[in-house]
Formats: sequence, C-alpha cells, structure tokens
Amino acid sequence: MTKTEIKEKRTELVKVLLELKSANNRKVALVKALTPDFEENEAEYRNGIKTDAGVLIRKPSWNVEAKPIVEVA
Repeated sequence: MTKTEIKEKRTELVKVLLELKSANNRKVALVKALTPDFEENEAEYRNGIKTDAGVLIRKPSWNVEAKPIVEVA
C-alpha cells in the first residue's frame, strides 16, 4: 500500500468507528426507553415480537455470580 492509500484507509476507519459509536449510543437509548416494556411483556419478547424491520427477541442474561457456602454453627 502507498502512503496515500494508508491515509485514505485511516480516514475510512475513523468514519466507520464513529458510525459504530453513534449506532451503539442509539441502541443503548432505545433499550433504556423500552426496558419497562420488556419487563411488562417478558413472555412476548422471549418468543419474539414482529416489527416492520424484523423481530425483537429478548435474550436471557447469563451474568452469573458464585459465592462460597457459609455454614453457621
């Protein structure tokens, strides 16, 4: 690659990274806005809710925490 091509690719990469950041920010805002609806309609979201753009499916969270067993004498 020439220096000019590298410069163009860097510029392209910056644009793509900024688009990804913007899309992620929109996603976070939408999920935050829909959280009450998710909780209210949990069963429907697990089966999938059809929209004009596709299907919304709520996947279970597998964040697990382990603690030791503490026996009290």
